[in-house]
Amino acid sequence: MIDLEKMKVLIVDDSEGMRKSIRGMMMVLKYGNSFHFGEDGKEGWRILKEKPIDLAILDWNMPNMNGIELLDLIREDRKLRDMPVVMVTAEANKEMVAEAAESDIDGYILKPLTIQSIGDKIAQVIDKVNNPSPMVMHLRKARALEEAGDIDAAIVEAKRAVFSDNKSSRPIRELAYYYYKKGHINEAKKWFMHAADMNKLDVFAYHYLGQIYLERNQIEKAAQCYHQAMNISPRHIDRALDFGKILARKGMHDSARKVFNKALSLTDDPLSLHEALADFSYENEMYSYSIELMKYVVRHVRTRSDLFLKIGKAYEKTGEYKEALQYFLESAKTDDGIEVKLHIAEIYLLMKQKLRAEGVIKTILEIDPYHSEARTLLRKCL
Repeated sequence: MIDLEKMKVLIVDDSEGMRKSIRGMMMVLKYGNSFHFGEDGKEGWRILKEKPIDLAILDWNMPNMNGIELLDLIREDRKLRDMPVVMVTAEANKEMVAEAAESDIDGYILKPLTIQSIGDKIAQVIDKVNNPSPMVMHLRKARALEEAGDIDAAIVEAKRAVFSDNKSSRPIRELAYYYYKKGHINEAKKWFMHAADMNKLDVFAYHYLGQIYLERNQIEKAAQCYHQAMNISPRHIDRALDFGKILARKGMHDSARKVFNKALSLTDDPLSLHEALADFSYENEMYSYSIELMKYVVRHVRTRSDLFLKIGKAYEKTGEYKEALQYFLESAKTDDGIEVKLHIAEIYLLMKQKLRAEGVIKTILEIDPYHSEARTLLRKCL
């Protein structure tokens, strides 16, 4: 049982003023007798591992590690996972609701905060913790049984949770998950679809439906599910990227490209993702797409002349030698290395411009007189 007046509270917010404001309102309410503070999720996690905490109040949007990322760590930790967590957010958008559904946020409070909004929400959350519903009790028991390796018993408990609250999608998706883990894929699919029908923002259900369709090689249906999950919550970009990479490795480049483009439209860090996907695409022979992605980076960051060599190599792979030469020559303006010179010489030879090729090769041999590849190219100039 958690005592409202005696509970130990962790407040995590990147604003010192907000941390003090929440503590002040809690003190007026006489909620809590000790308070700990973190300025981001990483510091909050350190405190949780070191101090006994009864209630965590987390800001939704923080640098380094945001509230949802910290909540994920809490829910994955056996000692902390049942601790009540209240999220503070500026807006209750669909992403917030979806994250609440998947990560089991106990409650959220909208800014600007008031004593009444904090008091009512925290009292409600603590009451639910102290008096858990039959559904929650069944789900906790199911989880314990699963962790003990008894999936059949976990399924039984999950069914009891469903029957105890047939208006919530949470026990339905948990039941589906246990069927999935048991290998009863048809049953899992049925219950995941039921969960998604009940709650159009249930990203957990969409993710596993995508996984099921992928395992059955039903690529279009899998893509639809992953796209739906990304539309609901951009936090699922990583899962969708994994799906796209699987498609690429299967040689389904057009489908992979669609998934990647969707992820790029949703990411908060488009430059980094463009470059990472460019490297992946090159390694998996999606050369034209790699070129497109690298050109995006160069357009937005003019100083990235290091990418000219990569773009040239990709054009070389597609057989577009004039374009490749253009980028190699551009790269050579800032890169005096042997690699780019070799590429330039090779293309000059392909274009039957032997004198130009010979001139470049001689500059290589001035650097390394015994360079075997350059000496081989030089013989082709004769």
